Amino acid sequence: MADLIDITDGLEVSLSLERSRLVGLCAAMTGNADVAEDLAQETLLEAWRHIEELRDQEKFLQWLSGIARNVCLRWLRKQGRQAAHLIETRPGTEAQFTELEDQLADDFDLEVELERKELIELLDRAMALLPAETRTVLVERYVQESPLTEVAAKLGINTSAAAMRLQRGKIALRRVLTREFRQEMAAYGPDKLAALDRLSLQTSGQWQQTSIWCDICGQHRLKGRFDREESELWLACPLCCPEPDDFMLHTHSLKILGGVKSYKPALSRIYKWDYSYYQPNLLTLRVPCLYCGRPCVLQKGPTDHPSLAHWHRNRHGVFHCCDYCTPDDYSWSSLEFMSLSLPAVQDFKREHPRIRRLPAQEVEAGGRLAIVTTFESVTNSERIVVVSALDTYETLRIERAGQ
Repeated sequence: MADLIDITDGLEVSLSLERSRLVGLCAAMTGNADVAEDLAQETLLEAWRHIEELRDQEKFLQWLSGIARNVCLRWLRKQGRQAAHLIETRPGTEAQFTELEDQLADDFDLEVELERKELIELLDRAMALLPAETRTVLVERYVQESPLTEVAAKLGINTSAAAMRLQRGKIALRRVLTREFRQEMAAYGPDKLAALDRLSLQTSGQWQQTSIWCDICGQHRLKGRFDREESELWLACPLCCPEPDDFMLHTHSLKILGGVKSYKPALSRIYKWDYSYYQPNLLTLRVPCLYCGRPCVLQKGPTDHPSLAHWHRNRHGVFHCCDYCTPDDYSWSSLEFMSLSLPAVQDFKREHPRIRRLPAQEVEAGGRLAIVTTFESVTNSERIVVVSALDTYETLRIERAGQ
């Protein structure tokens, strides 16, 4: 609190000293010196209102320049859709822009902004191929720049559901760009494709190498992306998930991941939740909705239900869509993952961190049709076999072999 008071006390002086710099910055970004004064003033007002968001006093100039950038882009957007994505470079300003790049916040890339006009038409065409609900959430969040809470309120859903729909919208948009417009994208160089990645609202954050071995192929360690503040985890195998937007696991839930700080504990938490959530309800086919808590009908795969992402369709597993939430807000667990979540299989994984899954087999067990899911150690001959009823997916028996 004392630091905040000190910042606030000296803010008026600091802002007044930065006024002339901001005027020049706004003029360069908009190409319009006549409005630069007003935009600089708006920047100063926003900085005053949001001073509590300044976490690091040493980054004051970057923080202030970032606010100026947002103010200028909002003004440009009002002048016309294409102008919103263009910052003109005028003769004799190369040195000025070199200085601007150093001053702007880290997330602002001037080259990307210059390329946007060239790519915006392609993005518009890709957006037109998305479902109306998906376009709405992307436009509200990234074009209108509405806070996530406002997006959720406009859609009549809670914030967690809005965040998940937004995430799936970004994936859908990138999929359209990389598949439907593959040939047109090939005409762009690597730099412009990097710009398109940003323009296509690709998931923030970088993939990281984890220490977790893929339990499908057993050949690669998983790459992960973990937003701890949003309690959102992604895991993918470089071999099993060759497409840029494919992944093995995606969980976005404060209830499940709240307080977890690293990948292994996060995955362990998901296994425990999956076991306690699905196994007791396989016979009743009723589960509480993750978002609103109302009872939902648990449905079985294989299915091509339109709510499921393409990598979940026509696979054995269970899922549900809440009648009170939105069709995109579904939960899914494959039969393989449910088998992995069983305590006996978790014990096997702890003994053998590097395992792989063998092809599933349909057999008859005790007079019932069943599916056999087998995991074997990569380093020795030990295996664990899970036999599940084909009609209910309930576990009939678990066997270990090779000991």
